[in-house]
Amino acid sequence: MAEHCLPATHGTQPKMTTFVVMAIVATISGVAANEHQYNLLETLFKTYRKEIRPVKNLTTVTHVEFKFFVNLVLDMDEKHQKLTSNTWITLTWIDEYMVWSPTKYGGIDNIKLQADNLWLPDVYFYQNAANKYENFLENAICVIYYTGEIIWSAPVIFSGHCRIDTRYFPFDRQQCVMKFGTWQHDGTEVALNGSGDTSAFVTNGEWDLHGLHAENNVEYYPDTPGIPYTDVTFTIDFQRRSLFYVFNLLMPCTLISLMTVLTFFLPAESQGKISLGVTVLLSLTVFLLLVAEVMPAADEVPIIGQYYASTMILISISLGMNVLVVNIYYRGPDRDSGPVPKWANKFITGYLAWILNVNVKDECKTDRSSPESVPLIEVNCNSHHGGTSTVNVLDPRDRLLDGSPLPSLRRAYHMHADGGYPSINDCGMNKDDKEQVILLRMVLRELRVMTAVHDRQKIIERAKTEWKRMARVMDRLCLLIYVIGTVSTVLVSVCQIPW
Repeated sequence: MAEHCLPATHGTQPKMTTFVVMAIVATISGVAANEHQYNLLETLFKTYRKEIRPVKNLTTVTHVEFKFFVNLVLDMDEKHQKLTSNTWITLTWIDEYMVWSPTKYGGIDNIKLQADNLWLPDVYFYQNAANKYENFLENAICVIYYTGEIIWSAPVIFSGHCRIDTRYFPFDRQQCVMKFGTWQHDGTEVALNGSGDTSAFVTNGEWDLHGLHAENNVEYYPDTPGIPYTDVTFTIDFQRRSLFYVFNLLMPCTLISLMTVLTFFLPAESQGKISLGVTVLLSLTVFLLLVAEVMPAADEVPIIGQYYASTMILISISLGMNVLVVNIYYRGPDRDSGPVPKWANKFITGYLAWILNVNVKDECKTDRSSPESVPLIEVNCNSHHGGTSTVNVLDPRDRLLDGSPLPSLRRAYHMHADGGYPSINDCGMNKDDKEQVILLRMVLRELRVMTAVHDRQKIIERAKTEWKRMARVMDRLCLLIYVIGTVSTVLVSVCQIPW
């Protein structure tokens, strides 16, 4: 068994030896490369001054290539008009004192150093909205190539002012401007040339990047007249994703406005007709407050604000119309309202009810005919025996409240020749007949009062019925007005959206 293992042991020993030799050579090479890099740095920074612009001729312009990537929108603060974004920035320029021959330093063609050791262009962000201005170029690492080319690249978070137009919120499209330029080095010393790239953008769920435009400018400032300064201005085009606001703000408002229609279907005598309208109005006010917290205090009202305000006005009008309908419903002679005017009966419960298809059939027609007449006792002074005499038991002054005579009550006394009934001479009556006449007069007076009360009650009931019919027509008219106003508000708001 041992003899069979010996060849395998002898076979692995050269491989292990080779690995050890390679590790030693790599270590020696790394040490040599590190020594070359150390010598290179000693040579480059022996007389290097980072405070001086790295050109051998002062008339030489240092051209700085500025490449700008938008990576992420961290916050778009509409109320404070501020954009916070995560960006990637790459600056490239030539440093004439950072040149060497790779063959002299073990083939090293680039080195990486802290940017604080090199001259850096004084590039600042002009729309800075942070608490203070800081040189974002510091505390980063630069790549230095043997040709003198220096590449500064790092991610930077900028918080800057952005003029946010909320007119079409939440269907808005914003353009934020980010301007970068030198502060002390004018255009005869440092020239910026910028370009933008959108390939690194990652959406945050609310904003989409639709474009990034770079513009190189030369400007003259009042503090240094006649001296040109270069800058690069990036215009970032964002499109808001509005689905979140549609579901959380617009849809509830639409449902609330539709609920207001239900108030017109409630009967006028219902207590919830007014309370439902007030509840809907208060609910909509809460949503309007939520929108006001997001929007800036500007003189432009966004589409959603216009829609909310219009809906609140419509709901307030509907509340007033419901109050009007309830007021009309409970009118009548017993409330000092009198009967419905003739013109209202003609145009509202007549033509308008027919146009709106409202059934106002009079189900409680008042019978104004006089009650069935009863016999009247009259006295006929010229009657003879064997004829018929009547005695009048009604006073001509006994009339109803509307001026019509009382119903007739008649009783006939048949006078026979045999003297079965008392004879009536000179319109005279015996004691019993007089008592009957008095009793009949008392009954007739009570009948007059009862008839007058009954007729007045019928008049009141008829007037109430006419007012209720007019309330039904007005309720339908108010419903039509509210629906037309709601649809018009939606159409006007939709037409303003920049599709």
